[in-house]
Amino acid sequence: MGCKNGTQLAYQRAAMKTLFTLAALAGLGLGCRHFLIFLKEHEKNRIQEKRLEIWEGEGGAVPVAATRTAAQVTPGKPSAASPGGVR
Repeated sequence: MGCKNGTQLAYQRAAMKTLFTLAALAGLGLGCRHFLIFLKEHEKNRIQEKRLEIWEGEGGAVPVAATRTAAQVTPGKPSAASPGGVR
């Protein structure tokens, strides 16, 4: 069944070390990828906030009443033709 002087353990240890090294590098790579995605998302949100501040500064999202914002206002019905017709 194999050598009893421990030489097989040396080979298994090297394979285990290689496996752990590859797992550590894969974990490090996934961590870096996650961090870069986080930074990209953070930058995108920062730009959107800046654009929203500019839009609000130019008069966007002005509340119409204390309980409603401009986004919640539905447009009114267009006026119907006058019963007397156009002259």
